Amino acid sequence: MSKTVVLIPYFNNLLCLIRTLQSIKHKLGIDVLVVDDGSDKNQAPIMSVLSNFLNKGVSLEILKLNNNRGIAEALNSGLDYILKKGKHKFIARIDTGDVCVRNRFKIQEDFLLENKEVDVVGSWVNWLDCDSGNQVFCKKPPTTHEKIKKQMSVRCSIIHPSAMYRLSVVKTVGKYPLKYEAAEDYAYFFNIANKGKVANIPKFLTSVEHNPLGISITKRKQQSKSKLKVIIDHSSKNLNFFYSVPYNLFLMSLPTSAILKMKMKIFKN
Repeated sequence: MSKTVVLIPYFNNLLCLIRTLQSIKHKLGIDVLVVDDGSDKNQAPIMSVLSNFLNKGVSLEILKLNNNRGIAEALNSGLDYILKKGKHKFIARIDTGDVCVRNRFKIQEDFLLENKEVDVVGSWVNWLDCDSGNQVFCKKPPTTHEKIKKQMSVRCSIIHPSAMYRLSVVKTVGKYPLKYEAAEDYAYFFNIANKGKVANIPKFLTSVEHNPLGISITKRKQQSKSKLKVIIDHSSKNLNFFYSVPYNLFLMSLPTSAILKMKMKIFKN
């Protein structure tokens, strides 16, 4: 029986979903749950098609939602399904279009098995151009709980598609909050960091698709407002907090092109 289920919210992007599934490998076996968030008929994931692209030992299930509800509700529907089955120790995240290294999930499983006090573990992440596959920028968030929690007051330091967390965390902390549109992951991991332990593995285990049509760009204004609300609701009122609020307000005032240039300059190998 596999220890981990990989949770993938999906909407209207079959080619990218196939690319992501092809990157999922585990020599001891792993399960994948795709939550179809009300895709169009011609883009709906079909088991008989997707099974042709699975690696040995990868088991796939598809949970279909009747209409498009957004990523937070799709994730929560997936968590409800996983909790009901109750067969896994860990839940891993990756998004449609993203890819991971061959042994990503084994590395994270081993880390959580060896560090029982840690509830969530992420990793360093590359952002790749969705057309060329070239690196646009990368992020190396801090690895220790203390440094991650400190930096969470400025930015989310557990990168969502790189994360693996314990099923027990969902039972105690709950599911993704719905009041932080486009920043539900930030609020979720900030809440966990305030109540338990988090970590990052200092390796590039996942590569994220840098897509001009992605949520971080198309919903940037709403995401920025939600991030500020997360910071206000979850941060201790310390020096980081009083720096973070004006810093994030400044970022909100910049055009998307300027933000990308900053990321390319600051977040590089």
